[in-house]
Amino acid sequence: MGKLKCQVLALAMCASFFPLTAVSQPVSPKPPNMIETLNKEAEANDPEGIHLYSQHLIQMFVGNGVSPAYAVALSGRLAIAESMARQGKRKLISEADIARAFNNLMKETGAPGSLRANDAAIKEARGAFEIGLPALISRQKNGPYCNPGEAVWVISMLVANVGRPSVPSSQLDHKTHFVAGAPPVQQHLEIFYAKHSQSKVAEAFDHLFNDLQI
Repeated sequence: MGKLKCQVLALAMCASFFPLTAVSQPVSPKPPNMIETLNKEAEANDPEGIHLYSQHLIQMFVGNGVSPAYAVALSGRLAIAESMARQGKRKLISEADIARAFNNLMKETGAPGSLRANDAAIKEARGAFEIGLPALISRQKNGPYCNPGEAVWVISMLVANVGRPSVPSSQLDHKTHFVAGAPPVQQHLEIFYAKHSQSKVAEAFDHLFNDLQI
C-alpha cells in the first residue's frame, strides 16, 4: 500500500461525498482541494463543526451501503465519541484495535482471508496523510492511538487499499493503475450490501463501531 496509491484513492473517495459546488458556476478557477477541506473540518471544536466532520467521515466510509437514517445515527455516535475524546473524557483507539475491528468486519461479512489488515497497514495509512491532514492525523501527538474520527478515516483507507497488489516504484506515475476498478474490499462490501438486508448490514457496522467503542 504505497503512499501515492493511498493519496490518489483518498482524493477519489473524498470527491464522492464533498459537493463540488464549483462545477455549477460559470467560471471556476480550480476545483476545491478535498483533502484541505477535510482537514479544515477536522480542526473544528464546536459541536456543529464536529458533527459535520463526523457526517462526512461516515458518508465516505459507508457510502450508499446503509439507509440514510442509519448513516445519521452513526454520524451522531461518531460526533459524540470525537467530542469526548477531545475533552479527555474517553480513551483513544489503538492501532491494534483498529486492525482488529476491521478484520472482525471482514470475517463477519465473509471476506476471504487475504482481505485482512495488520499493524503495518494501519501505520502506513496514517503516515501517508500525516502532512496533508495534520488536523486529522494525530500520530505525532498520540503515538499509536487515534481519535475516533481518525480511526474511521484509517478504516476507510483500509477499505481502499487492503488486497490491492503492490505497485513497483517504476509504475508510480501511471495514475490509471490506481483508479482502475473498485478496490477488493469495497467490491466485497458492495456484494455484501446487495445480498443482505439493511438490518443485517447495520448489524455488521454496529459490531464494527462497538469494537471501536464508538
